[in-house]
Amino acid sequence: LDELGIAPAGEADDAAFMRRAYLDTIGTMPTAAEARAFLADKGALKRDRLIDSILARPEYAEYQAMVWADLLRVDRDILKAQGAVAMWRWLRAAFASNMPFDRFAREVVAARGPVSGDGPAGFLRALDKPEMAARSVSQLFLGVRIECAQCHHHPSEKWGQDDYAALAGCFTGIGRKVMPDGSEALVPEAAADAKNPRTGKPVPARPLGGEPLAGDPLLRREEFARWMTGPGNPFFARAAVNRVWARYFGRGLVDPVDDLRATNPAANEELLDALAARFRESGYDLKALAKIIMASRVYQSATDAGADGRNFQAAVYRPLPAEVLLDAISQATAIPEKFNGLPSGTRAIQLWDNRMPSYFLQVF
Repeated sequence: LDELGIAPAGEADDAAFMRRAYLDTIGTMPTAAEARAFLADKGALKRDRLIDSILARPEYAEYQAMVWADLLRVDRDILKAQGAVAMWRWLRAAFASNMPFDRFAREVVAARGPVSGDGPAGFLRALDKPEMAARSVSQLFLGVRIECAQCHHHPSEKWGQDDYAALAGCFTGIGRKVMPDGSEALVPEAAADAKNPRTGKPVPARPLGGEPLAGDPLLRREEFARWMTGPGNPFFARAAVNRVWARYFGRGLVDPVDDLRATNPAANEELLDALAARFRESGYDLKALAKIIMASRVYQSATDAGADGRNFQAAVYRPLPAEVLLDAISQATAIPEKFNGLPSGTRAIQLWDNRMPSYFLQVF
């Protein structure tokens, strides 16, 4: 900010920090009693203690499950009710146990077994073509938009059509089997190399910038997943950190959040690299990463309505997700929302059903 000649905003007061930390991390407002207790606390480390207490709450897992259910396409119409609720339960359990993010990503990418089982197989069930799976995994876990290379060389990156086909080849070999109860399961089958969409010639399967996969054709996704989360991968940790940063600031250090490339540098490359290194050193601990961000001076900055947010010199106003807004209104008015077929008191951030009839959620 000094180099840019931008004056940073002052520090947010306790009430603003508390509200921000609760909503960003657990999608839940503090109760009146919690707010009064925090504001009355005169301890020097009260904010650090608040961060620890928020990250330990069950709403953390519920809110993260809601966010990732959207990212992983937990769609009731595709997965059916049993498959959607099973995947939501797996997500909630993963975040409740603070599963290391590298393991989380490997389990998603290499998923197999019943779609209705408590696992992430539904993600690849919703992506029924290798090209679709490759594009989604690349954006989600590597922060690389590869779809431009499907028809021509990427206009602002090094990826060409061979790279696109090579990545798609990593996701061939996904078979689907109908189970006795009518549900589906993902099963391995012999993988085949994908073809260059222009020349029609097969391209050996390989990850972006990596070596061709040389292992068992039945285990291609497992081999790709190990490469993706390996220590030498230049994309994985940076993409994950950027996505978490965006959750807390409304935009990533790289914006858009899933478009990391040399021609779209971060607002602060040194910071992104340092956070990625800390994330790797922590064993890909998402809660530790969240705490680093929340405890930082930049996150605790006061709000400036005139700031554009690009250089993070001040906090900016951001809309609440529809589910969080609905829960906040229900909490403030003491009138809970009623959802069809669910117990009274069920909150919007706890919904596994992305098709739940709700006029409020439809509008917002």
